[in-house]
Amino acid sequence: MKDLKNEALFPRQTNVVSLQCSGTRRIEQIQQYPGDGDELINAPWGEGAIGTARWTGVSLKKVIKHCGGLKDSAKNIEFMGVDTYFKKGKVYNYVVSVPWRKVRAHEVLLAWEMNGKPLPKIHGYPLRAVVYGYIGARSVKWLARINAIIEPSEAPVQKKEYLYYSTQVGKHNATYSDGFSIQDMPVSSAIMSPIDKAVIIHDGFITMKGWAYSGGGHWPVRVEVSGDGGSVWYETPFEKLSPKYFYAWRLWSIDLPVDAEGWLELVVRCWDNALNTQPTFVRSAWVSSLCF
Repeated sequence: MKDLKNEALFPRQTNVVSLQCSGTRRIEQIQQYPGDGDELINAPWGEGAIGTARWTGVSLKKVIKHCGGLKDSAKNIEFMGVDTYFKKGKVYNYVVSVPWRKVRAHEVLLAWEMNGKPLPKIHGYPLRAVVYGYIGARSVKWLARINAIIEPSEAPVQKKEYLYYSTQVGKHNATYSDGFSIQDMPVSSAIMSPIDKAVIIHDGFITMKGWAYSGGGHWPVRVEVSGDGGSVWYETPFEKLSPKYFYAWRLWSIDLPVDAEGWLELVVRCWDNALNTQPTFVRSAWVSSLCF
């Protein structure tokens, strides 16, 4: 740690980065279209499985360069945390990998500060990886070892979890080779206020607040909301969007015009700077085995 914090060796950098679980809002999909094995939900995430912080540390690329660089055959970087988990009768360390190109682009930070303070223990003290734009599972906490490897890690978390499957594959017939690793997060948004099924007394407007995010170095450029399930849309004023970052969410708010009473279906959608947007219906994005 002393060498990493030596700015004569490694220039310190600070970046604002959002980390999001790939299973964010999984409970909403399950409620509408349960899949095989969803009777017991391992991670009943709602819209809150995302967070943003100001991380301080050093670029992993600079550390590797200082150590002599990599052999040409090394195409992936593997991280091992000291935390362990129990699966199918065995105990494993938490191990995942990211492609070398991600490190080479200075998109992996070895961080020891969070929001200007030492990392809290729960967030990986004393050192963790922060992988920009990727699913949170790749940002290993309590970092103990870094390996340069040829192929992606064979560790269970990398090889057998966080996999995406086609709609023809379910838990009854899936093999791990049928899926591919989830890396970049797609564009997404959520309403944080008002909460679902809230009773609201309004005077013609309902104040809505939430977040919008896109992974892979993209950022939201437009957020729209609707009070009738998606028939009529209202764009969030630009001044009601928080500042943009390459790897972080944007918070938004809007006073939605409402001229109806009774049950209302409030929805949100966004576009990023690559013109990616969200599907209109949950069914359009749902598969029976989003991730294991």
